[in-house]
Amino acid sequence: MANLSEPRDSSSPPSNLGIGLYLILGLVASLGPISIDTYLPALPEIASSLDASDGMTQMSVTAFLFGLVLGPVVFGPISDAMGRRRLVLGSLVVYSLVSLSIATVGSVEMLISLRLAQAACGGTAIAIARSMFRDLLSGDALARAMSILTVIILGAPIIAPFLGALLLLAWGWRAIFVALGIVGGLIFIAVWYRLPETLPPEDRRPLDLGTAVRGYVTITRSRIAVAYAIAGGAAAAILFAFLAASPFIYISYYGLDERWFGVLFGIGIVGAWIAQIVNIRYVMRIGYRRIVLVGAFCMAALSTVLWWVTRTDLWGLAGVVSMSVVVLSMIHLVTPGTQAGVLDEFPHDLAGSASGFSTFARFTLGAAGSAMVGLFNDGTPEAYGVVVLVSAVVALAAVALAYPSKTTQPA
Repeated sequence: MANLSEPRDSSSPPSNLGIGLYLILGLVASLGPISIDTYLPALPEIASSLDASDGMTQMSVTAFLFGLVLGPVVFGPISDAMGRRRLVLGSLVVYSLVSLSIATVGSVEMLISLRLAQAACGGTAIAIARSMFRDLLSGDALARAMSILTVIILGAPIIAPFLGALLLLAWGWRAIFVALGIVGGLIFIAVWYRLPETLPPEDRRPLDLGTAVRGYVTITRSRIAVAYAIAGGAAAAILFAFLAASPFIYISYYGLDERWFGVLFGIGIVGAWIAQIVNIRYVMRIGYRRIVLVGAFCMAALSTVLWWVTRTDLWGLAGVVSMSVVVLSMIHLVTPGTQAGVLDEFPHDLAGSASGFSTFARFTLGAAGSAMVGLFNDGTPEAYGVVVLVSAVVALAAVALAYPSKTTQPA
C-alpha cells in the first residue's frame, strides 16, 4: 500500500495520487446520494407495508438529511484526532449493519431512527473523503480533486433510482436495504486493502471536547472560510430548491408526462458533468478563486433570467428547463472551489472539522432553500425563481467577501 501520508504541494497535479484513490474515495462519498436515491421510488410501498401515513414515511427522508449534517459535525473533529482510515472503516461497518437492520423493521418509527443512523455514517464518509484530499493536496490542486470526486459522485443520481426501482419490482422494498448493506461491505473491503492513512500521528490533535470546540471556533473566526462555506451553502440552496420544485413545475404546472421527467432531470446531470470537466481542465491554469468568482457572477446573472422566466412564463416549460440547466451547471462550477476554499484555510489537523463545518453549511442552507420553495409556493413557478435568485445573490456576495485574499493558516 502506497505511502500517501506526506502532504503534497499545491503545484502537484492530483492525477499523481492515482485513479484508484479517486475511485475508492468517490465510492465512499457516494454512499449518501446512493442511500437516498435508491429508496425514493419505494416510499409508497414502504408506507403501505408499515401501515404508516405518507407524511410519516417521508419523515425518513428528513431524518436522513439531518443525519448527513450531524455525522460530519460530530465525527469530523474525531478524525482529526484518530486519523481518517479507521473512522472510514468504522463508519462503513456501522452503515452496513444499520442498512441490513432497516430491511427487518416493523414500524415507521424504527425506520426513521435507523435512517438517521445510516445517514450519519454516510455523511461522515463524505466529509472524511474530502478531508483526506486536504491531507494530500492544497490550493488549486485540491479544488481539481474536489471536481474529480464530484464527477464520480454524480453517477449516483443516475444509477441509484434505476437500481432501486429494479430491486423494488423484483423483491420488494426491503431488498433495497439489503443491497445497500452489501454495497457498504464491498466498499469496506476496497478501503481495507487499498486506502492508506493520510493523516500521520504527528499531525493529529488531542481527542477531547474542548479541542473540538476550539477547532470550530477557529474556523468560524476565519472570514474567508465562513464566506466560502456560505457561498457553497447558498449554491446548495439553489439545487435543493430545484429538487423540491421541479416535479411540481414540470409535471403538475406544465403537464409534462412523468416518463419525460427523468430525461429532463438527466439533462441537468449532463450539464453538471460538463461544468466539472471545465473545472478539472482549467483550474490549475486559472486558479479556483477566479473560477468561483466568475462562476458565482454568471450564476447570479443567469438566475435573474430564470426569475424573469418564472415570473412572466416566457418560453413556457422550455424556458424553465433551459435556464434551470445552465444555473445548475454554474452551481457545479462553483461548489468544488468553495469546498477547497474552506479546507485550504487550515492545516491538516483541522481538515476533518473544516469539512464538517462546510457540510453543515451546505445542507443547512440547502434545506432552507427547499423549505422556502414550499413556504412561498403560490401555485406558479415564481416562488422557485425568487428563491434561486436570492440564493445566487447571497452566494455572489459571499464569494466577493472571500476574494481577493491570501490563504492563511491559523496558528
